[in-house]
Parts: sequence; structure tokens; C-alpha cells
Amino acid sequence: MKKIVAAVLGLALAAGAFAQLSGNQTWGGSTTVAPFVYAAIEQFQKDNPGVKISYEATGSGAGLSSLLAGQYSLAGSSAVVTAEQQAKGALPTVVAFDGLTPVVNKNVKLSNISKVNLAAVFAGKITNWKDLGGQDMKIVVVNRDESSGTYASFWDIVCVPTQGKARAYTKDAIVAKENGEVAAKVASTPGSIGYVGMAFAEEVIKAGGRSLMVDGVKDTVANVLSKKWPISRELYLVTMGVPKDGTVEKAFVDYLLSPKGQAIVKSTDFIPLPKN
Repeated sequence: MKKIVAAVLGLALAAGAFAQLSGNQTWGGSTTVAPFVYAAIEQFQKDNPGVKISYEATGSGAGLSSLLAGQYSLAGSSAVVTAEQQAKGALPTVVAFDGLTPVVNKNVKLSNISKVNLAAVFAGKITNWKDLGGQDMKIVVVNRDESSGTYASFWDIVCVPTQGKARAYTKDAIVAKENGEVAAKVASTPGSIGYVGMAFAEEVIKAGGRSLMVDGVKDTVANVLSKKWPISRELYLVTMGVPKDGTVEKAFVDYLLSPKGQAIVKSTDFIPLPKN
């Protein structure tokens, strides 16, 4: 009898270990993380056919608000999760790295800019390219919208150190809702400058635009990982507290941190976590 009970328990445990995840999930947040999250979701669903996940690219701010309101059980963020948000239960997990790249229209005759001058341009203190060694032409700033994690990250990394938190972005700017729109507007607007996640800089370059060096440093993966590139950040998946074993949220976070998930991060031109 004991052997039969032990066998039944063993089968039950085995069945539990191989139980398939199931359920419908709606997540959302950062537009920056969307390319690798979409790709990871597609493969994750193939491995777990009982799971259906949709990811809404609403921006980091909106995604975190929806997470805290209980509308999402997982959010993507390219902005640092604040102490206040963490106090309410938001738990960020770093899943990738990214560099932010300043990009300019093809008619801007400049290849390098200092971090100090870059901050001054976006604060509206420098408004003509001639003041930076370029031609006599108005600078057209292309900025992200306020709900964007990239908008917050660029200000915190570039502008706060030289402009101070009390200052603000110039209001004389074209506003774009996501990286691809910034790339398109910069590529089509003479005299323009914007910033995009490093993975999106190629869109501007293909359209004839250019990425800028900052303080003589090129935006490369090696420079981001070595911290030589001065505009870099972590990218996050955010849950409400530590996700429980057996949940889709836990399984997906673990999947994205796995070698297979990190390969997806790399395949979408983002920077995977360094191997231990």
C-alpha cells in the first residue's frame, strides 16, 4: 500500500512539474522594450500554448500607473521605478541594457556634441547650430511625450546634472510618441535633433541622418557595457511584488532572463545582461 501511495504521489508531483501554464494576460508599458517583449511573447506562447498575452505599448509612465491600479500584472519600463512606486509594491527586474543616442537630420554639419551642450539644446538655452560649431541654422528639437520613460531617462541622465531638476525641457519642440516617430521626424525635418534608444538610431541613419558622438565617445554596445557611453540605462520588467511560482508573470520574467530570452534581446538590437 505504501508503495502505491508513493507511486501516486510521484505521478502527481511529476504532473505538477510539467503542468502547462494557461490564461489570458494583458500587459503594457514602455515602447522601448516593446520590440524584444513582443518577440519574447511570441516564442513564450509557442512554448506555452495555453497562454495568450497582449502587450500594449502605452509608455512607461502609463504602464506603471496601470500596474499599480491593478489593470496590468506586468509592465515594461525604460524609466527607473521610483521609491514611491516601489513602496506601493512595484518590483523592477533588470532584463536588458540600452543606450540613448542623439540623432540629427542629414543637413546638420556636426558629428560630436558635449553632454553639457546637449543638455542646453534640450533645455532651450542653445537654439542655433552655429553656437555649436555648425552652420547658421535654427535647431529644431524633437522630444518624446511626457509619459515616455525615454523622456524621463534622457532628462535624468543628460539634463539634471547640468540644468538642475528645477529647469525643464524647452516647450519649443516637436513631440513624438515613440522611438520610431522620433526617427521619422528627425530624418524628415531639416535642422532637427532628437534622441532614440540605440536600437532605433539605424532608422535615422538609413534615412540619411546621423547619430552624434557625445564628448568624443561613440554609441556602441561595448561602450555602454563599460559605462564609457554617457547616456545609458537599464530596461525593466515590473511586477507587483515577487511573482509567485507557477504564475505566467514569474515564468515570463524567468524566460526573458534565460539564455534563450537574452538571445531574443540581442536579436532585436538591445544589449543583453552580462554573463556571470
